[in-house]
Amino acid sequence: MNQQSDYFHYWGKTSRKDDPDSSAYHLLPWHSLDVAACGWQMVMSNHFHAADIFAELGFNRDEAARWFAWILGAHDLGKFARGFQQLFRGAHPLLVPAVSGKAYCARHDSLGYWLWKDYISLRWQEGLCSAIPICEQKKKSRYALDCWFSIATGHHGKPPETEVKGTQAFTEEDKIAAENWLSDLSLLLDVDAIPGFFADKDWRDKLKQSSWLLAGLTVLADWLGSNQSYFPLVSDILPLAEYWQKAQILAQRALQQLPNPSTTQTFHSYQALFPFIEHLTPLQQKALEVDISAPGPQLLVLEDVTGAGKTEAALILAHRLMSAGKSDSLYVGLPTMATSNAMFRRLSLAYRALFTQSSLPSLVLAHGARHMSDDFNHSLWGDENRGQLNYEAGESSASSACNAWFADSRKKSLLAEVGVGTLDQVLMAVMPFKHQSLRLLGLFGKLLILDEVHAYDSYMVRLLEGLLTFHAAQGGSAIILSATLPYSLRNKLLRAFQKGTGGKLPNPTPDAQYPWFSLLTTETLHESFTSTRPEVSREVGVAWLTETQQAVDLIKQAVSLGQCICWIRNTVDEAIEVYRQLKECGTLPEEDLLLFHSRFAFVDRMKVETQALDQFGKESTAAGRRSKVLIATQVIEQSLDIDLDVMISDLAPIDLLIQRAGRLQRHQRGTRIPPVLHILAPAWQTDPESDWLKESIPGTGFVYADHACLWRTQQILREKGAIRMPEDARELVESVYAEWIAAPSDLQPASDLAMGKSFSASGIAAQTLLRRDEGYARKASDYPWDNLDLATRLNADTVDLYLTWQDGEPYAEGDAYPWEQSRLSIRPSLWKTLAQKIPHLEGEALEKMRLTIRNPAAQVALLERDKVAEFYSKESGLEGSPH
Repeated sequence: MNQQSDYFHYWGKTSRKDDPDSSAYHLLPWHSLDVAACGWQMVMSNHFHAADIFAELGFNRDEAARWFAWILGAHDLGKFARGFQQLFRGAHPLLVPAVSGKAYCARHDSLGYWLWKDYISLRWQEGLCSAIPICEQKKKSRYALDCWFSIATGHHGKPPETEVKGTQAFTEEDKIAAENWLSDLSLLLDVDAIPGFFADKDWRDKLKQSSWLLAGLTVLADWLGSNQSYFPLVSDILPLAEYWQKAQILAQRALQQLPNPSTTQTFHSYQALFPFIEHLTPLQQKALEVDISAPGPQLLVLEDVTGAGKTEAALILAHRLMSAGKSDSLYVGLPTMATSNAMFRRLSLAYRALFTQSSLPSLVLAHGARHMSDDFNHSLWGDENRGQLNYEAGESSASSACNAWFADSRKKSLLAEVGVGTLDQVLMAVMPFKHQSLRLLGLFGKLLILDEVHAYDSYMVRLLEGLLTFHAAQGGSAIILSATLPYSLRNKLLRAFQKGTGGKLPNPTPDAQYPWFSLLTTETLHESFTSTRPEVSREVGVAWLTETQQAVDLIKQAVSLGQCICWIRNTVDEAIEVYRQLKECGTLPEEDLLLFHSRFAFVDRMKVETQALDQFGKESTAAGRRSKVLIATQVIEQSLDIDLDVMISDLAPIDLLIQRAGRLQRHQRGTRIPPVLHILAPAWQTDPESDWLKESIPGTGFVYADHACLWRTQQILREKGAIRMPEDARELVESVYAEWIAAPSDLQPASDLAMGKSFSASGIAAQTLLRRDEGYARKASDYPWDNLDLATRLNADTVDLYLTWQDGEPYAEGDAYPWEQSRLSIRPSLWKTLAQKIPHLEGEALEKMRLTIRNPAAQVALLERDKVAEFYSKESGLEGSPH
């Protein structure tokens, strides 16, 4: 081993500008060994399941540590390129000089993969270099090494590009230095031969499947090894063995700063989780008794009415599965941020019982606005882990990229023992988002609890199918909860999970009863009826309104009787319109009238949500509820635990009406009149024309494009006369979604169009899903990696509109995160209309404000102090048609 080797003339990191005491640069061999030492220690301590993942590939712990350290030592081969080295300008005579004609033509990660694939591996196969350890079957083993080098060089969160022109970046001297480094690295780590099983095709297939997890480990090792707080810069040339020993000690210290894994508490009784439960509901009893002893991953689907205790049943199952060693952590995924916030509060009271008393499990809230949640105060890694590198513009450093990831809970959350957030956070693990491998690593060994799955459209359902397949293939189990799950959707989810396990799946029972309990193992599917608890078995009458004035009169009547009432409208504009009508009628005190929809600035939306819970929530008092009126949109369907005496709803699909009816007389409050859901809909027509919705509820036809679905809903509810739960649940849902009722001919074209769009959305989603068997590589996706158009929701295009006073201060000045609190999201088409009517920033003023807000796509509307804007108020939110 030549200690004055040419590879000591290459830098790997440069100093922070704010650290004058640091060396000017960190030699590339030392940075490579820093990262290698972190990987070694991660395996030896089994951090993030590193040893477990290698064990599934047949490595013992020592072999795994050595091999992982070796491949990590090669992660920055691309930095040997003179094109990269020239990014660090200055007089440093010991470093390689710039060379005319060599350019930084691609990122260093992709350059590193090119150096392996198109140069070193070819020379190695021809016996022209000794950079790679001895191998008896080079041709077959090369396929495995291709995968390993894709993992290593893809350490910035996405696989390396394969179509780069590395000859434009490397000199011959650079290539020789890289070869010499790999040769000496092999001697240092005592990696003298390529394992024989690398040549086995079946093993290589397993490697590809595991490569996603190994890529996540690589990103974490690179982040830790790039942190100058742990690994100070060293520009001195030392013996490799001496620095390696030092790096091992530093890596141990770095890993000691990470949270220790928690130990699962053995399950003894449900009362450890829920001491307040005196008697289990039938569903909860089933969760306590069902046989979960079958080997391999399991999918459990729990269908029961609202209020049957599904969440508690799921957590009982979760504790049992964790106690049985089938998972060691969990994530609860929900449709919205509001439902996530509510679940976070519920879970915070119980999650510690899942772990031993000596453990310190982390509970993390995972969505984009979690930093504005007063309930969320957990963080996995603190500010002491932040490192800052100094590359040229356009070249992200390992540490800054990963620190941005750790500072963003949406990416770090899946590594916590317990996470609660939107479904989007886990869907990103199986899509070509940057750092998806970190999310996927977080899912390894994790139990997924997915609530209210009926709330997703065909695009998200297809993504959910891909997630279940990927998760099951990794050995992960899942629990799905729903009150209104169509047979077709249950069948899709079961088959997606079965595809991942490779097990058997008999045809699910098409005429399943309700409530229904499904348990899918690798061996078979167990299905059974489970009765619900008597307290939530009830009948909600259905009455019909055909004119908005009838609804207004009903509100006035309820108020005169001291009842609280809600009207759920299908569009924000229609909700604002009726709110204004009630406000101007003069018979309702303004303080008794509340409007809640999605077009409030965050600061106002939170205040409205709090007021809604105070007035209509479980803990609301008789005096506080009396004669209160709530005008709302779909935001209250699932997100708020509210309780109304009387409810009106615009006509909507059957499952949504069932959800809305669940907010009607939700809690026991003494004697009440029999509950009735009043539905505003067109006068009944057995053979309606295509524009049948236009006169009474024009906005509904825009929101719910399948008009035949709405007509079927009206028809079955007219036939039944009530929503009887649980006995009518299956018939109600399947009559609409399985099309047990034929649609009128004039409505069929719109229904066919909606179905076509649904199939198209599902097809688009399928294109964005990663193909696990292709391994961690660009070709695993038909969609470009980290594309700006990539989204977990098909119609996710929104405009971030910020409210600001004309003096430049944010609307929510004085609040924590004032700019985020001043933001609301709207459709681009709405902004196009509003921009013609309301005062807003443009040109240089807008660009300057975008820098202040730190949002390059922000739009900014201007408010005048001491003057109520015609387009926005804290009571009404953003007007869709300002005067």
